[in-house]
Amino acid sequence: MKSEKLEKNEMFLISSDLIYTITALFAETFLVAYLLKITNDNIIQVSLYYMIINFIHSIGSIFIGKFIKDEKYSKTKILSLGIIIRAIFILFIVLLGNKLSNMFIIVAIFCGISETLYWSTHEMIFVGITNNGNRKGYMATKKIASTIVHIVAPIIIGSTIELYSFTKIAIYVLALSIIQIILSLQIKIDNKVNAKTTNFSIKNYINTIKSKKDLRVHKYYKSNLLYGIVEDPMKTLVTIITIMTFKTSLNLGILTTIFAIFQIVVMYLYKKFYNRNNAKYILFAISVLIFIGTMGLVIDIGKITLIIYNFACTTGLCIFDAIYNTQKGDLIKECNIEEYDVEHVMVNSFLTCLSRFIGFSLILIAGIIDNMIVFKGLLAVIAILVLIYSRIIANIENL
Repeated sequence: MKSEKLEKNEMFLISSDLIYTITALFAETFLVAYLLKITNDNIIQVSLYYMIINFIHSIGSIFIGKFIKDEKYSKTKILSLGIIIRAIFILFIVLLGNKLSNMFIIVAIFCGISETLYWSTHEMIFVGITNNGNRKGYMATKKIASTIVHIVAPIIIGSTIELYSFTKIAIYVLALSIIQIILSLQIKIDNKVNAKTTNFSIKNYINTIKSKKDLRVHKYYKSNLLYGIVEDPMKTLVTIITIMTFKTSLNLGILTTIFAIFQIVVMYLYKKFYNRNNAKYILFAISVLIFIGTMGLVIDIGKITLIIYNFACTTGLCIFDAIYNTQKGDLIKECNIEEYDVEHVMVNSFLTCLSRFIGFSLILIAGIIDNMIVFKGLLAVIAILVLIYSRIIANIENL
């Protein structure tokens, strides 16, 4: 049995991800806030921005799989290329300033390419350097560390935007991207070709798993189609509602920091107590908490219900995310699909990004109709999907 202890490569990947957490706060949470500010709360543009990113990511996941599986191409270099393009994406934001709303499609395309290169390769590195014995611990450690970053970074970024400018903080974020590239190149991967490795083929992989009934991975792919709708669109709705209610980036930073503290406690408890025997009870409690928080906003969008909603989602979704990523790696060995590990991860990425695309399409429709009843109806639909998603992953854990 492999050690549960995290080793040097895993710590380098976590360190790289911590910097990504900071840049993501800027490039996602505060960028949404900035777009809303310069477009007079134009939810349609924000939705289109994320739809473009996830469309590119979903299609790109299929095409990049061949290069990731080919041992001639270095996974760490592909990962670094994704970071470089992300730096270019941030540079665009710096140069465009208030013109960002006119060029958001080009910016979204660069972001989509970056996300594809980074996360598609990142997931294969993650699966390769961790094992079924330490993967849950890795995810918990990563979440706790990234949450600590969330405690400090949002207030710094939010207050800097308020006191100086969105453009100035982007320059600092750009510098962090360079450090992230250096860290990612320190990861050493065993490039020995697995005896079972086959040429990259999504078609062959799908035919293989279709011939094997009752695999846990079948249910996992069904959960992917809900995970994307539940996770990213819900987080974006949190940001949109927060900005529209509290108006300033500083308050957004303070709220994000407060709820980050709760995430540390939640992830510590997850690492210490979560297992397959109690999974259904914990997942049921989380889904009910998110459901109640969301329905509170459906009934009345106010500061109190918004705070409850933020608490429920930021604490609950972090556990969903940890389980989602742990299952992704564990299922490769448990379902005996090692020879199709890349195909598995790429199918996972495609389905998740497809569901995110659908989620942001729903937000787009709500923005076009521009009716609060429709907006609340969307929140109610996502709340129900949370309950269904929780049930599916609980079943996966119990198989």
